[in-house]
Amino acid sequence: MPINKKPRNESIEDKKPMSFYISEPLYRFEDLILDKGVIDEIRQTIALEKYGDLIYEKWGLKNVIKQKRNISINLFGASGTGKTMTAHAIANELHKKILLVNYAEIESKYVGETSKNLIRLFEYAKEKGVLIAFDEADALLSKRVTAMSSATDVSVNQTRNVLLRILDDYSGVVVFTTNFIKNYDKAFLRRITSHIKIDVPNRELRKELWKHYLVSSLPIVGDRDEIADRLAGTDNITGADISTVVLKAAVNIAVNEEKGLDIDLLDMELQKIVEAKKAMDNRNEFQVTTRKVSEEYVKEQEVI
Repeated sequence: MPINKKPRNESIEDKKPMSFYISEPLYRFEDLILDKGVIDEIRQTIALEKYGDLIYEKWGLKNVIKQKRNISINLFGASGTGKTMTAHAIANELHKKILLVNYAEIESKYVGETSKNLIRLFEYAKEKGVLIAFDEADALLSKRVTAMSSATDVSVNQTRNVLLRILDDYSGVVVFTTNFIKNYDKAFLRRITSHIKIDVPNRELRKELWKHYLVSSLPIVGDRDEIADRLAGTDNITGADISTVVLKAAVNIAVNEEKGLDIDLLDMELQKIVEAKKAMDNRNEFQVTTRKVSEEYVKEQEVI
């Protein structure tokens, strides 16, 4: 009796449908400590949601812009500068819930299934009226493959093309965040309403961030403003770094039953992050040396 074999590309497991998780936004614009120009640019972009009818209908732009533009914002910049937090604040400002998506959650090992997941995602978001936020969006918006050599390459290009078509027709709100905008396909750059860079905070913003996280109810030894001013002198520190320092220091005094946070404890935790960043910056600092070898040596290595 012949044995019925499953096709080679078919998995024993059924293809599980995507699950979408919608949440209330965690932050407001009042929680953001960013450059005023960045905040103003974001507010200007999302104003299209409020004034869309005036602009398209009364002022007649619909006669020349046939497709009503969606609100799409690309937030780019270094890790820890507050891009995802800003996406939450945008959702809050527009009175929408947020659907936070990572590319790994929609990617499928089945050819063509990732594109279907994208379509389902946008249909669901439109039905629920929520803001879609793509975290680490460079994985999704990266350059298309020009020299396709595998089914994977075909699937990647198919996914990119499907998303381009979706963005042409979608009328909702989408936020992309990335640390690597240089990896974006240029076709996506043209379809996104605003590209807004969030820089590593300068000294003034760092001081505001320290004061923000050193909340008044924390037990602090010394003057809060003076401590914030001294710690703000350390460069290349982000809001995420500062929140980590304050949290770790708070745990330290809770465990050891200390009187409160002081400048020495906070600076000790801060320097740990500084050293880690230096190590990361230096990880590619190695030398490559070459030497001439004989043909006999090359043949010996091939045999080995």
